[in-house]
Amino acid sequence: MDRRWWRAIRVPVVLGAVAASVLAGCANVTTTTVSHAGDTDGVTPTSIKVGALASLSGFASSDFAPVVTGAKAYFDRLNAAGGVDGRKIIYSPILDDGTSPSGDTSAAQLLVQDRVFAVVGVATPFFTGSSILRAQSVPTFGLQENTNSQWAGPTMFGANGSYVDSSAPQPQVAFVFQRTRSHRAAVLAYNVAQSSEGCVSVIQALARFHVDTPVVDLSIPYGAASLDADVTRMQQNGVDFVATCMDTTGDIKLSQTLQQHGMGSTVQYWLDGYDQQTLQNNQAAMDGVYFLLQQTPFEMTALQPGAYPGIDQFNAALKKYAPPGTEPSTAALAGWLSADLFAQGLRAVGPDLTRSALVADINKFTDYTAEGAIPPVDWTVAHTAITSLDCSSFVRARGDVFVPVFATPSTVYVCFHQFAPSSTTVTTLPSQPGVPSR
Repeated sequence: MDRRWWRAIRVPVVLGAVAASVLAGCANVTTTTVSHAGDTDGVTPTSIKVGALASLSGFASSDFAPVVTGAKAYFDRLNAAGGVDGRKIIYSPILDDGTSPSGDTSAAQLLVQDRVFAVVGVATPFFTGSSILRAQSVPTFGLQENTNSQWAGPTMFGANGSYVDSSAPQPQVAFVFQRTRSHRAAVLAYNVAQSSEGCVSVIQALARFHVDTPVVDLSIPYGAASLDADVTRMQQNGVDFVATCMDTTGDIKLSQTLQQHGMGSTVQYWLDGYDQQTLQNNQAAMDGVYFLLQQTPFEMTALQPGAYPGIDQFNAALKKYAPPGTEPSTAALAGWLSADLFAQGLRAVGPDLTRSALVADINKFTDYTAEGAIPPVDWTVAHTAITSLDCSSFVRARGDVFVPVFATPSTVYVCFHQFAPSSTTVTTLPSQPGVPSR
């Protein structure tokens, strides 16, 4: 499955803007190899010790901490049902890297020293501890928001796959452009790599499908006081569709500026912002906006109960086990997916549990969907490559709710052939085997 930077899900791409100055100091971080490693560390006849490593404090905490919330809800539910093969999960220690490269390295060292069997719930912009966990063959599960090299190797499992290809054309943007009968497009991004490079695939797809794109600005400063110049150019060039690789704050500013210029009817396509609380607080700016998802929309639990059991279980577990008021989020779902993949691996291994057996069995999974929560992930290839099949779902903000769009009677997903021949029209595939359906 094609797992690009915008998936999951989604963590704001602007993290790269704030993180740039911190990353500059990463070269000074000393990575210490921890000598202990054991194939059955953390395993007893009645329990399995599992750790977590996430940015629970610091500037990125609001975006990454929910991963641990989702994983914990899964393990609480699992333990309430008796665990796996008579073993319950001890979810400890849960370590905070403080959104710091050195903090991440130290936390990874502590997890190995504490002899956890696995790490479930990695979520950080600075996964500098990855080399330590990988060197000690600790099975590691979490949100893949880092470099491919940090998630490389058979023991590293990103929630939707471990390999990111940000350069592959994104047919989804051209699909929405054509389905909304738009005429001319604009693409906006910040002048930091995580934003501007992320938009390369958007620009390539629009070009591939011969979409007239007279306005492209990949040099917007993070925190720009005004987007009037870009919107004025859009107005002068007859733009009626805009795709943005900014974070939600920038996207909301863009929407408000469009309204101020009398361009409120412009179709907007955001790669960030699928969040109920954000919508509640910004209904006027977000109304009508289209969002790309790589998961089953949370709303399907109410719209089609039982059709996508993985999402139903996630929503129910958050209500039961998470702190009161916790809303479903793509980050929390990534934690849930990580815990579920881990648990499915445990079941595949059986009672004679070892790390090597767990890793070997998970890497045989060819169509993992977490019971319909996400499109299928083929773990025989998901460490190193993408596949030709790319399935997405779409929602549109309407008032105070998100509404799934472009669905068919059989599935909420729209599937594209990633490497189909160039054409002026985006073509979709019929419902594919393994893709979650009703």
